[in-house]
Amino acid sequence: MSNYQQMKRTLDGYIRAGVPLVLIRTIERHRVEQALRELAAEHSLNAYCYTDAKQVQHFGASGASATASKDVDFDPMAFIRERFRHGRHMVFALADTRRIGQDGIYVRELLAAAYLARDTGNTLIVVAAEDVWPRLSRFGLFIDLDFPDFGERRDLIVDFAHQFADDGSAGVPLRPGPASTSTMSTPVVRWSDRDIDQLATLLRGMSEIQIVNLLRSSLVASNGLGHDDIPRLASSKEHLFTPVSNVTAVSYPQRLEVAGLNNLKAWLDRKRDVFFAPSDVLDEYCLQPPRGILLAGVPGCGKSFSAKMIAARWELPLFRFDIGSVYNKYVGETERRMQEALDYIDNVAPCVLWIDEIEKALSSTSGESDVANRVLGQFLFWLQESHAKVFMVATANDITHLPPELFRKGRFSETFFIDLPNAAERAETIRLYSRLCLHVDFSDDEIARLVERCDGFSYSDIEQTIKDLAEQIVFGSDRGNDPGNVGAQRESHPTAEALAEHFASTIPIAPDRIAFIREWGSTHAQPAS
Repeated sequence: MSNYQQMKRTLDGYIRAGVPLVLIRTIERHRVEQALRELAAEHSLNAYCYTDAKQVQHFGASGASATASKDVDFDPMAFIRERFRHGRHMVFALADTRRIGQDGIYVRELLAAAYLARDTGNTLIVVAAEDVWPRLSRFGLFIDLDFPDFGERRDLIVDFAHQFADDGSAGVPLRPGPASTSTMSTPVVRWSDRDIDQLATLLRGMSEIQIVNLLRSSLVASNGLGHDDIPRLASSKEHLFTPVSNVTAVSYPQRLEVAGLNNLKAWLDRKRDVFFAPSDVLDEYCLQPPRGILLAGVPGCGKSFSAKMIAARWELPLFRFDIGSVYNKYVGETERRMQEALDYIDNVAPCVLWIDEIEKALSSTSGESDVANRVLGQFLFWLQESHAKVFMVATANDITHLPPELFRKGRFSETFFIDLPNAAERAETIRLYSRLCLHVDFSDDEIARLVERCDGFSYSDIEQTIKDLAEQIVFGSDRGNDPGNVGAQRESHPTAEALAEHFASTIPIAPDRIAFIREWGSTHAQPAS
């Protein structure tokens, strides 16, 4: 049952039971009004609704089509009291209420109206997003109306896609633009069922109006929507919430090529469907979305780059969380900033959250600090209890400094060890960056010789060596200082011998420095390759 249907069902039960005061916590007033219209039509209710526009709407017994409006130029409390005194079994909804969190004249009038409703057999509904004065709240019963769930979001997207399908079935027209654009074709939406499911997951935490506005504005801006527009739609969520300084959005190429790490890629491909599965499917089998991975390994082998690779592979927005920057010298400020960051992350979810060198912020060696312990406790609690779809990618260079509580199953879905690339991965990396930076494709024999020359290199060693050669070709001293000579690189043909010479002059990381890291990874983590 959807959030809306659950709210409507509960409200129906309270009204039929004669509950005098019903408090509905939501910012989506229109959804409550819609439920009241439907209940009035289904059960012949005599229902009224007052909004901040100083207008009372009457949902008559003959259904929503009989809805009438009445302007009121004064506070509606007098109108409510008059109706309650002269009628029975009426429902009056008061929307857009404000300043009801503490004692005051207005809140006491609400309480008096609730008492009157009890004595006359009527029901007063108060719709508010803020806290309610305790004495008033104890008099009534609460209903929480959350944002649209997966099914409701999917229905909204399906309806929108149908309105602007390319089969001529457009239902809700867009506002006409300037005359100069009148000849442009009508924008259309081309989304598959898989696209719609993915988008319904990505738009979690948005209100119904926000979803509709985002879809319509994106359609106008792009003059059509397809699969490639989904990541951009998802990334727009970050502009709906107040930003925090220690969580920043990270851009990445939409089609990001990454060499090697085939075991990690295979694991990600298996987990993708689980991550994007509807919550009701996961709940049916007592499952939860993958929480994230911890990446340890040799420096320069792609731990940090993997965060961008995962975001691109799953078409999710990427955010970097600098936990170390939450610490503050003032009492309580650190915990507050940490909570603000975690709340922001929950709001912009689904997303990939990248925490680089996590051991520096959550090191077990800082256990003597009470503040560090509380920050660690906040973080662990969020990892365990948050229901937001956040896939965390944490990297670490020294696992031994991390607290053991962090490795408990359920907080990370898996721990991967990234070693130096093997021969096949070195060959794939050379092919990738030779094509991107040198614009050449070496033969298999040339690749085989180059693979031997870069034995013991990390991914970054190979990448930077190839880029150094590209820089020498494009901007080398033999071309002089004339900027026009830069284009001459297209006439040059980089050779495998030149690249081999660059490999020979590159000094990789010393084997004795990675011996301990490899020993830990062989017994405590899954190989990423």
